Amino acid sequence: MAKDMLNAVKDRLWQWLSSDPGFILNHCERILFMNEYREIERQSSALEKMQLLLKIIIEKGDDSCQSFVDILRIHQAHYWQLQQFFKPNTQGSSSPTVVADGGSVVTAREMENIRAKSINMKIETVSGAGGSQCGNSTGQNPQADYIATGGSVICADKICNTSTDGDFNLSVTVKASTQVCPGLVDETLPSSQEPAVKMIRQHKEKLVDCLRSDCSFILQRAQVKELVTDRQYQNLKDISQSEQTVIDLIDRLMSNGQKSCTLFIEVLKEPEVLRTYPQLKDISWC
Repeated sequence: MAKDMLNAVKDRLWQWLSSDPGFILNHCERILFMNEYREIERQSSALEKMQLLLKIIIEKGDDSCQSFVDILRIHQAHYWQLQQFFKPNTQGSSSPTVVADGGSVVTAREMENIRAKSINMKIETVSGAGGSQCGNSTGQNPQADYIATGGSVICADKICNTSTDGDFNLSVTVKASTQVCPGLVDETLPSSQEPAVKMIRQHKEKLVDCLRSDCSFILQRAQVKELVTDRQYQNLKDISQSEQTVIDLIDRLMSNGQKSCTLFIEVLKEPEVLRTYPQLKDISWC
């Protein structure tokens, strides 16, 4: 059942989906009620948003869980770790494909019909150590049967009909490294720290004061620029209080990240928008 599957992997899904919470939220509109959507967006961190999202969907039952699984399947390329759940069946394949970044290890050894005094299959690695893939891997979506990242270890060894008179060492040791990969620090900012998002947050109160005078106009501009979907536009339009409409619009755009906020700032600079909201000229976007 889809509900059982989500319960079993929710801890990992929280982490994976929190890399881009706005993307998955936008694709869950048919599953969530508007008040649920707003409650998720009000969470302070991406991880908390995904924890609440999974909680709500699981509580809705198996039909909603199956719809969510279908969404994950369709968009697995956006969260490449999901490919571990949706990969094709490789049973009978002579050798599984593997991907491991610097400091990570994947073992897929086969041992059969072996008798020895002792066997040592100990694994040692250093997390964060430099390697061929050390650095920011944004945009890279590896596809493989086993994917190890961030100094992790995957053991997919097959041992059959093997015996030993002494020790059989299968230990795994991961040591911390003080090495910093060049370019790794500060290359990927949390969405809340991205420049356009920070500017929108900094001027949020002023924006609300300006835009609430005619919230329908800015909503229409956001729809034309595809900053909101048709369903999002209708939901925002149905809110009775203009101030809350603007607040929800701005919160949604900030949760969507840098690209949406950058486009929104460009909308706010349009001559027609400035004529409608002359107070916007007092806001500096530098």
